[in-house]
Amino acid sequence: MATGADGQFVNLARLNIDKYASDVQVNRQLFEYVFFHEGDIKTAHQIASVATKSANFEDWYWKNQLAKCYIRMGLYQDAEKQLISSLKNRKLIETYAFLAKIYCRMDQPIKAINYYQEGLQCYENDPTLLTGLARTRELLGELDESIAIYKRILTFQGNNIEAIACVATTFYYEDKPEIALRYYRRIMQMGVMSCEVMMNIALCCFACQQFDFALSSVMRAHSVMTDDCAADIWYDTGHIMLGMGDVKQASRCFTLAIAADPDHGEAMVNLAILKHREGRIDQAKSLLTNALSKAPHLFEVHFNLALLYFQVCFRTYAGSGRD
Repeated sequence: MATGADGQFVNLARLNIDKYASDVQVNRQLFEYVFFHEGDIKTAHQIASVATKSANFEDWYWKNQLAKCYIRMGLYQDAEKQLISSLKNRKLIETYAFLAKIYCRMDQPIKAINYYQEGLQCYENDPTLLTGLARTRELLGELDESIAIYKRILTFQGNNIEAIACVATTFYYEDKPEIALRYYRRIMQMGVMSCEVMMNIALCCFACQQFDFALSSVMRAHSVMTDDCAADIWYDTGHIMLGMGDVKQASRCFTLAIAADPDHGEAMVNLAILKHREGRIDQAKSLLTNALSKAPHLFEVHFNLALLYFQVCFRTYAGSGRD
């Protein structure tokens, strides 16, 4: 497996898979190198298949690795069979988590919840299983149960950032921004200085009427902003500017949000409303029509577009002089 300074660590094209996959001294290291580093799922699957046969189909490790390869290839039913067989050899957290993940992708969340709960019976209060269970509950719309699980995670793992953020978001939307601000500041104290955390702190400070801290947090969010979240940061900044009464600056923020992400329907709707207030009916209509094609799931688009058409028709009818 040794190679020169300029060559590959392992030349997969010339690799004798049957020879090295059967060798218990190197097959695990070889599989992990091919799977995680090279990303060659086909070769990794061949190594795992040969190693499984060499272990007489009794090694849980290779069954789990085969399942990972099947998941990458989209063969969820084959992965399900391997993981169920792996549980018969040894009950592990990883196996329960992957099996529940497969059922979520197969749109069977109830089965996923059952396996999460079965895993928690063997490994009580495991954060991996609890986090997956909370996510599944949230996807089903069972927000109260999801938040209860996140709070359960925080009772024995107080530095779980995902649980802290989810609990903070719940308090914010329950009109308790002061409590949410404590959780977000806790995340910041743990060293997470992302633009999302800074903007959430700004929104909480704005809801608490701490305008000076809100503006400083907005500036810090923009200083660490990346391209993938620029549209959301500008959109939230526009809301803060609008709440402060600076309509012109809010319009600029919504425009920048659309420039960062041309498919940002929420920013289009808000910018269209501001244009409508300014009397620019054609621009508002164009923005709402574009938002309707980009984000048809937003009810604000349909409502504002219907309101706009109603006002235009009413003015046209009133201007005609009919009784």
